[in-house]
Amino acid sequence: MSNKNNRFGPDKFKVVDDNRFERSRNTREEKKVKEDLPKILFSFKDFDIKQIPPGQKFEDWQKDKLLAYMLQKFSHICSLNIVEAQQQKVLKIYGNFPPKSDFKFPQHIVDNVKWAVIMDIKGQKGRVAGHVIGNVFYVVFLDKEHRFYITGK
Repeated sequence: MSNKNNRFGPDKFKVVDDNRFERSRNTREEKKVKEDLPKILFSFKDFDIKQIPPGQKFEDWQKDKLLAYMLQKFSHICSLNIVEAQQQKVLKIYGNFPPKSDFKFPQHIVDNVKWAVIMDIKGQKGRVAGHVIGNVFYVVFLDKEHRFYITGK
């Protein structure tokens, strides 16, 4: 019997195959955990001033003391990713443009975006409506009267 296979005797610890306990490393695709997802960013490049009313101007929100609340909400949301924002119910993604809305689909926005709202800007009615591409929320409408997505409530 060779020493390599001999598990007994004085050399039992000397003859060890160094690779026999090796494990394969980095062989599986890891799922992205929510901490790895990028944080939400905001853009105002698609803001639609042609639909005021039913939407409002920034000056209107400033006069009604909503603008500061909106910026505080945005500051908090920028520390979250999309999954966390939805879990905390500050972001609701609808997908398609709402079937019942006082707003019209803006001509300057492509058809295949995911429409969404930032909810509860100083009370239940206040909303910021827009669309999401990746981790960027594009602000399109200021909606203090909840007229973007009209429900039967």
